[in-house]
Amino acid sequence: MAPQHIALVLVLSCALGIVPFQGAVQPALAWDTSADDVVDRDSLKAFVERAREDTETAVPVPAAAYDFFDREFRPHGEWNNGPVYIFVLETDGDVVFHGANRALEQTNLWNLEDRNGVFIVRELVAAARRGGDFVEYYFDNPDVVGDEETGSFKIGYAVLLTLGSEQYMFGSGFYPASPAPVVPPAALLLLGILLAGGYLRRQR
Repeated sequence: MAPQHIALVLVLSCALGIVPFQGAVQPALAWDTSADDVVDRDSLKAFVERAREDTETAVPVPAAAYDFFDREFRPHGEWNNGPVYIFVLETDGDVVFHGANRALEQTNLWNLEDRNGVFIVRELVAAARRGGDFVEYYFDNPDVVGDEETGSFKIGYAVLLTLGSEQYMFGSGFYPASPAPVVPPAALLLLGILLAGGYLRRQR
């Protein structure tokens, strides 16, 4: 194969690598996203926003909230599937509802810190107050035996839930296979161009 053809193949290969990345950033998500659909940030956000809207529509006053959470979000199924579940906390860190661990309810987790020094609840509350945002941290994965002390890498998403005059931090999270960052598409393309240019110079 001629050198210029090899260079063209390298550039095209890197450019084509962009396609799946872009597809992962903005998937076509239905508003019926459920717990077993949560596989990335976009599906997590859709899941939380849907659960928050359902709650604000169905629960007229804060006093009725826990019964709704317990009935709708605790059973295994649409809203609770293994490591993907709903959690609701007061903005001072008191746990109102936890879909995976009832023992955490009525405790205060304001000072909960992961192995890297991230104050998990404080960061989630701050993310909710920003209008909804993601937080990366380490937390016990109910599907993993032996990570109770160290936790597994998790991406959480939190929003503010408003019930009457009260506001809560409302969220969920998922455990990606790896915390490794994704290489931006522009960097892939630039790398391909540099590699191709270097190859051509060596062939002269």
